[in-house]
Amino acid sequence: MTDIVTHPEAAATVAEPLCQAPELEPFPGRGARRADLDAELTAFYTEESAALDEGRADDWLALLAEPFVYQVPVPLLREDPALPRHSERAMLFEATKKIFAMKLGRAGLQHAWSDRPAAATRHFVGAVRVFALDRPRLLRVDCNVLATLARGHETALAVAARHDVVVRGSDGLRLLRRRVLLDAEVSTHAQLSLIF
Repeated sequence: MTDIVTHPEAAATVAEPLCQAPELEPFPGRGARRADLDAELTAFYTEESAALDEGRADDWLALLAEPFVYQVPVPLLREDPALPRHSERAMLFEATKKIFAMKLGRAGLQHAWSDRPAAATRHFVGAVRVFALDRPRLLRVDCNVLATLARGHETALAVAARHDVVVRGSDGLRLLRRRVLLDAEVSTHAQLSLIF
């Protein structure tokens, strides 16, 4: 686990890894189970999903901490069920809050033809489980996600496990890291275009 320091501009609301490349740090393991926080985090994810599904990009971006890192590791087809099903290093997709702000900002422009008409998305989040981490204000949250995308005759459906690191600050909960573990070994372009 990396050491955590506070962003000066975040006024003690967000924790940031000391490493210059947090995406290279191993994802933290599960600590003690915090079942008392399941309902609170489920409500948080309900609002996050609604922001994505209703096209409220600014509201969704506001739920991300500044050093947010989003990763979709490459699924691995293994004969031995004891081996990991996803790569620790190779990624299908990786992004930061700044990259998402640029991507979602472009979608609202008149000349963003690939986003017109806009796709309809739906997120179904369940099996939320919260775990403590060994750093104050940080939680690991595991859940399952079914996400759909529909645009014209194109429809995509993707199922994944999601592992998040969430930080609690004076302004509420914020996402610090997200790792999306796709169930399918081979994903389509439409599935990868979904924000889980």
